Amino acid sequence: MASIHIEALNCDMEPQACRVLAQAFVTNPLNIAAFGPFQLARNEAFFRVGLAAMKGTKLVVTDGSEILGLIHWVHSPACQFSGLEKLRMGPAMVKGIGLGPALRVGSWQSTWSKHDPSRPHAHLGPLGVSPEVQGQHTGHRLMEHYCEALDRTGDAGYLETDRPENVNFYRRFGFEITEEVMVLGIPNYLMWRKAKSPTGL
Repeated sequence: MASIHIEALNCDMEPQACRVLAQAFVTNPLNIAAFGPFQLARNEAFFRVGLAAMKGTKLVVTDGSEILGLIHWVHSPACQFSGLEKLRMGPAMVKGIGLGPALRVGSWQSTWSKHDPSRPHAHLGPLGVSPEVQGQHTGHRLMEHYCEALDRTGDAGYLETDRPENVNFYRRFGFEITEEVMVLGIPNYLMWRKAKSPTGL
């Protein structure tokens, strides 16, 4: 694998980043429940709307020319979209993925929102890696950046995952399941990483 580096996402990178996220998530149970199987175009449209609206830190890993993965996190309470933000996103979401899928996305996001911890946290998601480089520690490198940021500031971490096989991956970084909820008929695992004393203190 070519040498890779991690940098902040910029506007020019967004189209390619959305394609990579669509490829990474198209087989996720929750995405299949929302959009149907093999719906790359709908997944890409979903991430195009969502990524543009997401606040916080967005990092991409590249090999110098191609984006291989992306990680995003944002501190609470900014991890939750306001009613006005949802209204602004709605028409673009319906146009991009259709009314039925948009309603399912609304239900999905509403369930996640209801379970969002009231305690301060840095909310992770999405984290996606191109299928071509999965298993090559690309996601591991991105998670290291996130966890290092948590430890520098003494923040707790939080995430949701619909893939049981991801639970052990996140446990390696100090996350533990706090709750299991059903979203669109799919089990979702809510995970928390305890805050540590800020680095150097």
